[in-house]
Amino acid sequence: MNRKLILWELGGFLFISIIGSALHFTYELSNFESPFVAYFSAVNESTWEHLKMAFWPGVVFMLLEYTYVKDIVNNYFAAKTVSLFLVPLVIALGWYAYTPYTGRSVFPLDLALFYTAVLAGQTASWLMLRARPLKPAFRYTAVGGFAALFLAFSLFTFFPPRIFLFEHFDLKDTEEYGILDDYEGLRYFTTAE
Repeated sequence: MNRKLILWELGGFLFISIIGSALHFTYELSNFESPFVAYFSAVNESTWEHLKMAFWPGVVFMLLEYTYVKDIVNNYFAAKTVSLFLVPLVIALGWYAYTPYTGRSVFPLDLALFYTAVLAGQTASWLMLRARPLKPAFRYTAVGGFAALFLAFSLFTFFPPRIFLFEHFDLKDTEEYGILDDYEGLRYFTTAE
């Protein structure tokens, strides 16, 4: 059980990391015209849009993994929900901790932060999957938490709150949110220093 579970959680780290990294570019590669691609891809350089890059691959992996480990683990849904909460939290806290010192986003730090957050989420998941079964109240809380996350990640690209977490980051306050008319993420990503 333990070896199989470790392999699945490491596989989840790789899956979420690789697919999540690719989601930084998929909206621009769709010529900015696909609402379906916008649903799960970064549509601007806001913190929120970067959090989506970990959330959606995490959900897909959660659905894939369940079939193969459901009979050997406890707390599956709660463990995956905790992971889906933890990854964005680590990314946001890390990014807002280092950028005041650098004054800008630094790609190697962003990438390391993304991978660290995914690893933290998979580790938390692994620990919970091996723990004793949780009480029903915790399981119900996990369902509610997952539903809230799913709703937020489904809606806020298209209806973003006008707060800093959702604002397009361009080395200054842009007062731009959600899908931008002239977003060129690949250009920004490859030329920002």
